[in-house]
Amino acid sequence: MDDLDAEAEALLAEAAKPVRRVRPRLARQLADGEDLEVQTSHGPVMAWRLGVGPATLLVHGWEDDNALWSPLIDECAKIGRAVVALDLPGHGYSQSEANSIEAAAEAVIAVARALGPIDTLVAHSFGCPTSITALSEGLSVERAVMIASPVPRSRDRNWFDARWKRRQRERGWDEAVIERAAELGLLRTAERMASHDRVETLIPQMTARLLAVHAFDDEQCPPEASRIMADRWPGGEIALFDGLGHRLIAQDDAVLERVMAFLEDFG
Repeated sequence: MDDLDAEAEALLAEAAKPVRRVRPRLARQLADGEDLEVQTSHGPVMAWRLGVGPATLLVHGWEDDNALWSPLIDECAKIGRAVVALDLPGHGYSQSEANSIEAAAEAVIAVARALGPIDTLVAHSFGCPTSITALSEGLSVERAVMIASPVPRSRDRNWFDARWKRRQRERGWDEAVIERAAELGLLRTAERMASHDRVETLIPQMTARLLAVHAFDDEQCPPEASRIMADRWPGGEIALFDGLGHRLIAQDDAVLERVMAFLEDFG
């Protein structure tokens, strides 16, 4: 049992951290922009600005990085819209390993202050609860786009537990270790769920205009989450697409056209 517990603890430690790429990526356009290492209380994060004037802040999701936004950066460049992108803590070029929603939100606020002005925001997946938290703690934008958000949670705990276990199987962990890790991780999972619950309470307080974007076939975050978000967010609206899954939706031409229409109408 001691050996099993040790393996289970190792699984939990690994699962709690985003998997970094062997070689960090940089969106090709950002090579021509300003780069800055921004300090936070959890360590430094990397950020980039391209263009002058009020910018759109781009916040990627779990186990992703700034390169997600390359197609959107191109679209912003076409209309002369500046962008600011970052690698969240524990991701890409950012040295900080702190990867909670709270630590990520602190990084987003620090980057916005260092490379502002910021007037709009686009976030994907884990970047959505991160950005909502940042908006509740001092970040101010006129418009926000939330793509494939995992909050509000629209399915029961068993669905998320099953998805977590399936992912660990895909990573090659033994079934007995996975089951034991699930038992040992109940408290920690409850703590993470509590963070998401806190984010949900913030949604009705948001003042930025919202466009929630989601795919019907999202295999990680059910589209009901964005429906609920748009309903609870004052003045929120939603755009639903099909056949794009969880990540591709942030780079699809039709989605980018809808996002840019929302941003271009700004101010």
